[in-house]
Amino acid sequence: MVPALLREGDLGEFKRGTLSKDLEDRTFAMKAGEITDVIHTKQGFVILKVTEHQMAGIPTMKQMEPRIQDALYYQKLQPALRAYLKKLREDAFIDIRSGYVDTGASPNQTKPIETASKEAAAKNFKKKKKHLLF
Repeated sequence: MVPALLREGDLGEFKRGTLSKDLEDRTFAMKAGEITDVIHTKQGFVILKVTEHQMAGIPTMKQMEPRIQDALYYQKLQPALRAYLKKLREDAFIDIRSGYVDTGASPNQTKPIETASKEAAAKNFKKKKKHLLF
């Protein structure tokens, strides 16, 4: 069995003989999801969590079937998702400011057109004098 360990992030998988004897004895005896007590090592104190155990050797078809299905699903999904997102972008008005890169840009997408400058629009909203009638 190969336990996958978690300590301040995923440490990955470890084979027998790669960990210190004390850590190896503790982690290989644990079940998935179990957490060790505080362990004193040369580097300091550690707490480890076994996230899963994998048996050595070639996995069975039953173990690999979900992974294969996911890979095939995403292989088919990605082009369809790209096409859908491209259509959404072409139907939307998107203004990319200078300094930014649009990695999903479509050559057919439209850009908003500004018909008046901001200063001209601001002049129209000046306060108007109120005329009082007595």
